[in-house]
Amino acid sequence: MSLTNSIEQAINNKLIEKHGQDILISLDKKNSLISLGLLDSLDFISMLMEIENSLNLDIDFEEADPVQFTSYSGLIKLLSESTNA
Repeated sequence: MSLTNSIEQAINNKLIEKHGQDILISLDKKNSLISLGLLDSLDFISMLMEIENSLNLDIDFEEADPVQFTSYSGLIKLLSESTNA
């Protein structure tokens, strides 16, 4: 499984855990998971820590735009690129 697929699966698992399988059908991947009310800030941080630990990533958010990385697609892009730095 590619890194991108592993990241997607981790995010999907967290969303399914909180909202059930159907959440993936109507998921708006461009808007903030927090603003949409899908994850609160603690859930989001917890999910990031789980992804970092399980995929052995070191995520640097210093220059990342919070509006971008809190969205599903933005987070996948940021995490996928973090290994190419």
